[in-house]
Amino acid sequence: MIQKFKTIVLAGGLVVMTGGHFAVNHDSTAAYAATLETISKTTVEEVNAAVSAFQEIGSLRREDPINTDAIRSAYVNSIQALAQQADAANDLALDGIVLAAIDEIGSNNEPELAAQVIDKTLQHVFFLTILDRVTAVRDDFDVTDTETLNLKWNEAVAAFEAIKGTAARENKVLTADRQSIQTGDNPTLDIQIGMAFERGRNALNKQNLAEDKIEISIVRQIIRLSLARAYYIGVLREVEGIISNRNRDIAEAREKQKEGENFYRIIEDFITRENAMGSELIKAQFTGDVAQVEADQIVSELSKGFIGRVRAELTANEASILDNRGRALEVAEEAILYANTFLADLELRLDSASRVSLETALNSLKAASNDMDAAIAEQARRTATDILLAYEQTLNVADYEQTQNTPFVDAAVTSFQTIGALRRQSPVDAQAIMDAYTGELQQLTKFIDSIHGLAMDADILAAIDNISNNQQVPLAAQVIDKTLQRVFVLTLHNRVVLVLNSFGDLSVSELELEWDRAFAAFQAIKGTTARENKVLTADRQSIESGSNPYLDSRITLAFILGKDAIVNAASDGMEQIVLASERIVAPLVRSYFIGVLREVEGIVENRARDIDEALEKQVEGIYFYRIVELAVSRFNPSGNALIKSQLSGDLSAVNANQIVSEISKALIGLVNNELTEFEQALGSDSEQAKLVAEIAALYTQIILPDLELRLDATKRVKIENALQDLIEAGANNDQAKGVTAQQSITGLLAEYANTLI
Repeated sequence: MIQKFKTIVLAGGLVVMTGGHFAVNHDSTAAYAATLETISKTTVEEVNAAVSAFQEIGSLRREDPINTDAIRSAYVNSIQALAQQADAANDLALDGIVLAAIDEIGSNNEPELAAQVIDKTLQHVFFLTILDRVTAVRDDFDVTDTETLNLKWNEAVAAFEAIKGTAARENKVLTADRQSIQTGDNPTLDIQIGMAFERGRNALNKQNLAEDKIEISIVRQIIRLSLARAYYIGVLREVEGIISNRNRDIAEAREKQKEGENFYRIIEDFITRENAMGSELIKAQFTGDVAQVEADQIVSELSKGFIGRVRAELTANEASILDNRGRALEVAEEAILYANTFLADLELRLDSASRVSLETALNSLKAASNDMDAAIAEQARRTATDILLAYEQTLNVADYEQTQNTPFVDAAVTSFQTIGALRRQSPVDAQAIMDAYTGELQQLTKFIDSIHGLAMDADILAAIDNISNNQQVPLAAQVIDKTLQRVFVLTLHNRVVLVLNSFGDLSVSELELEWDRAFAAFQAIKGTTARENKVLTADRQSIESGSNPYLDSRITLAFILGKDAIVNAASDGMEQIVLASERIVAPLVRSYFIGVLREVEGIVENRARDIDEALEKQVEGIYFYRIVELAVSRFNPSGNALIKSQLSGDLSAVNANQIVSEISKALIGLVNNELTEFEQALGSDSEQAKLVAEIAALYTQIILPDLELRLDATKRVKIENALQDLIEAGANNDQAKGVTAQQSITGLLAEYANTLI
């Protein structure tokens, strides 16, 4: 039987299934500059050699058995340099993914899936090679001679030969019943891209400098977004394969799922910008149970992302129509290209007249932009916006639906938000803060205090008093904010635990109420979970910003899936609610670890130039850390003491590398504990084995980017692959696969632990 709640107890009773990771982001500016220098030294002959090697690998991966050494030789000798350039320019790890997949084939670990990873990842390399070259041409158009620009353009043309076949495929569209995917018309994207390359080549002659510069910007978008559409079609092609095979050939369905996962990586950024939560849902379907893949949901979330991009281009057009003809033309073209991805689906959900009207409006916008006719452009944008809204309302997108009233928690959240505004005023009005705190928010704080034996109410009142007496006002304001965040974290957690522990005892409406209360509490701290990642710098001396992990979207999606499990009351409802709960708390905990590192960054940056600012950051750091303290202290008590001493002692003692290292040591202990439990459950309790494997993956994700920094990207990918194997082995009671995965994870973690200070 699956345990009701697999937990680690943190300070104040917070139960944690840690998840996410401290992403390591190398010096992106320096890396990109180095990449541009490398690109400038690449030749057409080298790109042609890479294309030939890719085609050779295409043949090799279809052999039985697959010749691993031949694939490795072809990749390392001819393609790896391009992959490493793409990685450096785009902050990716494609080289590591390919090398790890080659090793998977060599070890005979699902070689068919690994072969698909290689193929799709190499397509990603050529996709980025094209984009990097045409972007470099656009950026250097004014300052570089035609001959040099042509060399870079020719490299892009050469790289396109590798993926031309993907661009030549027929469209894939949702079936009329929205249950699967079927073939549509052929958009001949390969021809469109080829024509765009020729248009660009003509513009490089610079016969009319101003117009040719506009032309290069436009054809770059045609190439870029036509390729994106080709991979959008590729994603849907694999969805079709999953659905058509999952009830008759599970191995084929899983192979299609792996292809879909890797195709989606190529266009993920296009969706995430406007639909981060939908992107998380798509990725979950491509990495989860094939039975859970839903064509309508995937198409809807993709369309929502591209609708957002069309709207962004309409806004950009409005801003440029009067004074920047080139920019207005470029974004009008982009709006058309983005809309092309979902026109067939729009016609299915609305009607053919709506499709024609949208196409007409966008083409009218393009013409008006050329003429700089603001009135016609405004009408075209308005028409397009209305149709997009009507289309969006027909989509089957994920959204949290609150079904029970939560007035008490809502009022407390509103008060917290009011205090957030008040504490930023100058001077800070202590009485106004006290007035906002008194009522539901204070009652909630006292309630949480009584449950967990804390004194947060006293801490808040003391901080308000300090503000009244003008004593360390900035520090007191931070104490109030972080303490109240802790109140809402614990409120959220308590409601989730209640649902889990009472899942078979409470009615559906009662469970919904508690889940809705947890979601209401989340609204208070959602801003913290929406922050950019904070990561160790390459020299390990400080902390810097990484990419946005969209933890707020992950948490929201988990709330949605948990609500579905409550409402549907399926036979696996308990398992689903446990997993949803883990995926809520995991990124929430990661958010507060990120918060700690954000304040460490502030301490290191300010301690030599602004002591007051550094002290304020230190107070924020210790209050953030208290929320997740026992996640460290359970397996690394000495490290916990060290972190607390640094966050409360001499500012000069704060050591970013050591704080990250001590957290990692604790999490390694947590993972090893889960691996032990996995070993005990494997073969006898598949539900429990799968659960602890999922938890082990969540713990490990926290340290993966730091592991990559200290080891390499290939080893990060290998441990990620092993974690996926661990989950699958647990679910299927596959002891041989589980033992192999466990040994791989343990070995890599031990190697990583040896690099920590």
